[in-house]
Amino acid sequence: MGNFGKLILGDGETVKLEFSLSKSSVEIGRAAQNDIVLQDEKVSRSHARIDCDEHGCTLVDLGSSNGCLVNGVRVEQQKLKPGDIIILGGSTLRYKEFEDQNDPGVTMLNTVADLNATLAKTALKTALNDVSSSRLVIHTLEKTWEVSMEGASLTVGRDPACDIFIDDLRLSRRHAQLEDKGSFFSIRDLNSTNGTWIGDRRIDVYTLSDGDEIRIGQARMVFKRGFKPQELTFVGSLKDKGIPGRRPVIIVPGLMGSQLWRGSERLWPNVRFLFSQPESLRLPEADNIEARGIVKEVVIIPNLIKQEQYSRLGDYLEEGLGYERGKDLFEFAYDWRLDVRKSSRKLAQAIESWNPAPPITIIAHSLGCLVSRYYVEQIGGKDKIGRLILLGGPHSGVPNAISLLRTGPDLLPFGLLGDRMRETLITFPSVYQILPTYACVVDQDGKYINLLEDESWLPEKQRPHLRMAREFRRELKKSSSVPAISIFGYGMKTITHVLVQRDSRGKWNKIDLTFETSGDDRIPESSGVLMGTEIHPVQQHHGALYVDNDVKMRLKLELMRTS
Repeated sequence: MGNFGKLILGDGETVKLEFSLSKSSVEIGRAAQNDIVLQDEKVSRSHARIDCDEHGCTLVDLGSSNGCLVNGVRVEQQKLKPGDIIILGGSTLRYKEFEDQNDPGVTMLNTVADLNATLAKTALKTALNDVSSSRLVIHTLEKTWEVSMEGASLTVGRDPACDIFIDDLRLSRRHAQLEDKGSFFSIRDLNSTNGTWIGDRRIDVYTLSDGDEIRIGQARMVFKRGFKPQELTFVGSLKDKGIPGRRPVIIVPGLMGSQLWRGSERLWPNVRFLFSQPESLRLPEADNIEARGIVKEVVIIPNLIKQEQYSRLGDYLEEGLGYERGKDLFEFAYDWRLDVRKSSRKLAQAIESWNPAPPITIIAHSLGCLVSRYYVEQIGGKDKIGRLILLGGPHSGVPNAISLLRTGPDLLPFGLLGDRMRETLITFPSVYQILPTYACVVDQDGKYINLLEDESWLPEKQRPHLRMAREFRRELKKSSSVPAISIFGYGMKTITHVLVQRDSRGKWNKIDLTFETSGDDRIPESSGVLMGTEIHPVQQHHGALYVDNDVKMRLKLELMRTS
């Protein structure tokens, strides 16, 4: 990823979005295929472009109706300096130099002033990656990385001299060769012992198509063809493309991705209300709450979550691929506080009510992946669902869920406001159901702590929820009964392991979090890949996966497929 600087979108009082300029050309406008989409009627569909190189970044007006202002002056083209204020329509962006900042993971919030100050400087980070050139993403148990395929002839093997070196005894020293043939890209097996595989087929020579997954030993490699932003839009009729009909799509958002209402009062999303009156959402007292519609705004909750507008995913499917809400596109709102199994039953009821023609494609994000999987495996969904597209799924849990459930004065204090909110969060069954199920928590003696089986780490009042989570995980299969793809983030600093200090009675005295660039800033790579599924790794943050252009192209490929 490049480091040409960053753009910060906000009104000066509340920072909303932070875009890392990691590609040489960034397009900005109202249309869904732009790198930065501004949902602002005063912004043209293709409003401006920022070109970056080693000498800096330049703003270029693309013939917009309302123009581009830099520091209050209208410009056609302007070299940017750190601190410059850019106004496009009614939207304000600030250009800054790139800073590699460490996210502490925990912010102290003792007063409303602390909360306001934190919200004013906190942003949802979005990576703007270069998708214009063809590349190969390599995923192993140890790491994920990508290499350019443009003009390349690359050898893959166990020999360190290979262009793509993979330390795996299942590979031959020189295992396979990838080549740019000008009009196409190919892979050729070099008489390896264990073979080169595309799906369940062993190949000798193979012409690569966009999204193809190559398996060599335990390594999985995904070919991504380069594309231009306009290619994200589907042009022409389905019949002209040889597609008999469009599969209906259901979007299932993640934790806090649905609006919650009590009568005519909207309780969520409202961050300041959540901190000031968290008891209004506490279970079981607040059980007269209804989910109505998905969240249509950026949500940032310090110490908990950062996510883009879920409505933008549906907007792209409508604008870019021709879907129509209520006809072949449905957005499932659910009460994300509840047991995932209850939400899955609600999903089943909603699908019965909508009655879309199968096979149906579900696009799920985060907690929504578990809701969708349980529906498929336990409530008959496999008879209606043709494909699951799982974005940032916590299939093996989320390490930082621990900090939401178990803290104390010497553990991970969030401050008075944060502690008050946590007293509500610990009443949500869903939070326990995303606890890590893999070996990521150890004590000072190196002993693994199984969070679902060992109840001693939680107070007695919380243990019934832990038992429910244990039951849920036992009922949820570790693979999918329908074809599925795991789209997961990599390259972002993510909590992957937790070290706890315990006394002789097993009481936790201290928690230390280990951050690695091995996830999407929330879900570790190892948790984001469901066993037996295809994969699509992308360099992106958890809360922005579903608005990423690389992901949009994969969605287009998935939804336009004929089988």
